[in-house]
Amino acid sequence: MSQITHDLVLEVLDGCGQSALQEARELGAVRLIGPTELALRTADLDAVRSLRRVVAASTSLTVPARRPRELLETSVQQELAELLGEIRRQRPRQKFHSLRLEAAGAGTPDMRRLASALAELAGLPVDGDGDLVVRVRKGATPVTWQVLLRTTPRPLATRAWRTVNYPGAVNATIAATVLDLLQVGAEDSVLDMTCGSGTFLVEQLHETVPARAVGVDLDPAAIEAARTHQRAARRKGRIDWVEGDVRTVDLEPGFTRFVTNPPWGTLHGEHETNEALLEELLARAAELAAPRARLGVLTHEITRMQRVLETAPSGWRPVREHRFFQKGHHPRLFLLERG
Repeated sequence: MSQITHDLVLEVLDGCGQSALQEARELGAVRLIGPTELALRTADLDAVRSLRRVVAASTSLTVPARRPRELLETSVQQELAELLGEIRRQRPRQKFHSLRLEAAGAGTPDMRRLASALAELAGLPVDGDGDLVVRVRKGATPVTWQVLLRTTPRPLATRAWRTVNYPGAVNATIAATVLDLLQVGAEDSVLDMTCGSGTFLVEQLHETVPARAVGVDLDPAAIEAARTHQRAARRKGRIDWVEGDVRTVDLEPGFTRFVTNPPWGTLHGEHETNEALLEELLARAAELAAPRARLGVLTHEITRMQRVLETAPSGWRPVREHRFFQKGHHPRLFLLERG
């Protein structure tokens, strides 16, 4: 392990911060900067790629400067060259193809010169779609600027095993956080009632492998995608993928953990029928649940879910509501417990 201490900025989705903070503590000193950023000091840059609740990680340099042009000074360029070298020395090596500068005023002459200088240091061309992402922004303190270099060609949230582009798949960092809140243990029996392309259960295999894991979906394409993703993930642990309607399919009861990300809005289903679906999912989970089982419902149908809990809770007791924010969407996790 390198003995160099790296100062990193970790991007997280709003709602995943505390879960990401707990995970990052295993690598070094970490603190919340805000709801969507953490600051991490670590001597193990390689291990940062294993963070599963983080969208992206960037090594950072804060420079006393009044204007971006001062980032072109020789001493600053030398420090940036060292950061680029550390990124190149990761194991396994990260292969970048081109550099992309993201900054307010990215098209100004000073910013264009900075992009060219950084690209020359990295030995890469400048490209608006580049995978070596460099962000330049004003620092947290007056008269400072910060340069952030993403440490991987793809965001950490982009799972290599998600090879099938299945519509409506849950964001992987949200899935990991939901599973944290469900507190799945090795003794648990887990049912994903609307598994889609399998993100929840495959994510769980990267943590504690449950005693039993079952994913059910109506769509045969979803089940095939889930099987493909499990194979690509190459993780130990069995998952039974079942094609069918979870409301009627034959399943052995006794599940201690349930998760569902049911259809919502215009992407899948309709608002009116989705309310009935939520009620039916809660009732079916109650039929299959062991005593004190937990159920996590991740949904955008917040008002309808609240109404279902008021009028037809099926014996599920609300434990908490947890909000997520992702690119204009505001899904909420309803964490419920069986009496």
